Amino acid sequence: MLNIVPCESIAKKMFGFLKNKTLPIGVDLGTGHLKMAQLGTEGDNVFLQAAACEPRPADIAPGTAQWQRWVSKAVKSAISSKGFKGKSVMTAMPADDVFIDQVRIARSLANSLDQATLAKVQQKLPFDPAKAVVKYVVTENGSSSDDLDVVVMVTEREKVERNLAIYEKAGLQVRGMTVWPLAITTSYAQFFGRRESDTDTTALLLEMGAHHSNAVICRQTDLLFARSIPVGYKLLAESGPSNAETLISETNSCCRYFESVSGGSRIERLVVLAREDIDQDLCHQIADFAQKMQVSAQIGDVVQAVETRPGANSDISMPQVDWAIAYGLSLSGAKQLQAVS
Repeated sequence: MLNIVPCESIAKKMFGFLKNKTLPIGVDLGTGHLKMAQLGTEGDNVFLQAAACEPRPADIAPGTAQWQRWVSKAVKSAISSKGFKGKSVMTAMPADDVFIDQVRIARSLANSLDQATLAKVQQKLPFDPAKAVVKYVVTENGSSSDDLDVVVMVTEREKVERNLAIYEKAGLQVRGMTVWPLAITTSYAQFFGRRESDTDTTALLLEMGAHHSNAVICRQTDLLFARSIPVGYKLLAESGPSNAETLISETNSCCRYFESVSGGSRIERLVVLAREDIDQDLCHQIADFAQKMQVSAQIGDVVQAVETRPGANSDISMPQVDWAIAYGLSLSGAKQLQAVS
């Protein structure tokens, strides 16, 4: 069985300058659900101010004009009825809209990584590279002194502008837009990875969504690897055993690839970012997988890691809905507040 990870909050370090503040609203616009979460701080403590979750109607396809109208209306309704404070949001592009790859770039090109990383992946992109928005993270994966290991994340500019327009139409102020792997590492580092020994611990995070499971390898907030696996709660419910095997197999492939390019680094910890109602058969398979890897495996439920105050308006009790990305986005807003304080 998988153990529940106790949370090790770093609120004092991360939020000391904020004293008592409500953070921006984290908006996780996924394929299956729209999730919104707003955290707050009181002294060294973190609490949930409000949360909202809306399943995407089955007759509305993601990315369509009808979908944009639905999202804008749902966000606006949640802001007015669920107890959120303010209109500042932190958001991320949906996993389906982000192309992710691991590349090596000559160290001599360190001053032009935008162009160098795009050149490395442009032939793999499902859209015109001239219309790309690039974000990259230089990792420490053990390349030679002549190379840099880079996680490159690319999105089509039109889709970025489309998502920004959704929030503008809803009357919201976008404080920042990031990518889902960084939101996941933020949640992990805040709630489950702040022991002194975690500083150098290479962790595999598996975040369970409705249609995808997101695999992230990191050291605290330092991103080392990311990949989206097209197996989520819905597929597991439809034909559990075979799809669970696919999820484990794909996760294992991610681990093997990372270890092959990491210069000897090995994964030392597995944290499944999911609610406690995760499928028990999947739990057993993950536990077996972790045993073969000779690492500890635990469930990290961010909902259990944050105080939900009596009377708080929230939809966090919805089954099989993980909040790691939405919580991570709200936490990321603390950096934005620090920048303007």
